[in-house]
Amino acid sequence: MRENVTIIGAGNLTQSLLEGIGKSTRLYDINVVDIDRKKVSVLKKYNVKFHSQYTREISKSNVILLVTKPKDYVQVIKSIDPYVSNNTIVLSFMAGIKIKQIQELLTQKIIVVRCMTNLAISVGNAFLFYFVNKSIKSLPNKLNKFLSSFASIRRCHSENNIDKLTALYGSGPAYYVFFNNIVKNTFTQMGFSKKESELYTNSLMSGSTNLIASNDTQDLLKLIASKGGTTEAALSQLKKDKVDKSVNKAIKEAYERSKKILGK
Repeated sequence: MRENVTIIGAGNLTQSLLEGIGKSTRLYDINVVDIDRKKVSVLKKYNVKFHSQYTREISKSNVILLVTKPKDYVQVIKSIDPYVSNNTIVLSFMAGIKIKQIQELLTQKIIVVRCMTNLAISVGNAFLFYFVNKSIKSLPNKLNKFLSSFASIRRCHSENNIDKLTALYGSGPAYYVFFNNIVKNTFTQMGFSKKESELYTNSLMSGSTNLIASNDTQDLLKLIASKGGTTEAALSQLKKDKVDKSVNKAIKEAYERSKKILGK
C-alpha cells in the first residue's frame, strides 16, 4: 500500500525534495499545499496532487512536511491543526522555529521533528539532519523508511545543532556557488568567452570535489601548491586577505540569524 504524504509549501526546497523522492524506489501519494495557485504549473512534472487551500486530503497523511517561510509558521500550524490526528508526525524544515513553538499551537499531542538539509537532496547527494525530543528513542519505522529512501539521515542531539547545521549545511551550497561565480567571472575578465568560462569553471569545481572525496585536503594542498609556484602565490594572497576568517565570520552570522530568525 502506498504511503500518503503532505507537503506544505511549494518553494525551491520542496521541489528539491520531490526530485529526491522521485528517484527513490519507494512510491508515495503526495499532496502539496500552497496558497499560490501559480505553483501548480511548476509541480506538474512531479506527479503530485496540488491544493491551493487546506483540505481534508491532509488528514489522510500520517506524515506532514512543513517547508514554508518561518515568518508564516503560526498561520501554517493553525491551518493544519484541524486535520492532524494523534498518529500524525510533523516534519518541520522551517529554520529557527523550535519544536515547542509548533507543539504549543497544535491541539493534538504529536511527534514533531525538526529537519535540515539542502538543495543537493534533489540529486540524492545530501544528508538530512533531524532532531526529535529525547523521550523518543528512535523514529517510527515508517518515517525512517520514508526519509532513508531519498537521503542519508543523521540524528542531532540538540536543537542548537540544527541551528548550526542551518548555517553550515542548509546554506552550504550557496557558499560554493558564490565561489564558483567568482572564478567564472575571473575567467571572463581574463579574456575567455562566457561559454568557455562556465564550462571550465564547472569542470574545475566537479573535478576538485572528486579529488576532495578521495584525499585529505591538507595533503591535496601540498600536492597542488609546489613551493615557489603559481598556486602557492595564490594561496598566500588568500591567507594575507584572511579569506578564511571572512568565511568563518559569514557562517557564524548565518548561525546567529538562524537562532533569532523571528526575534526570539
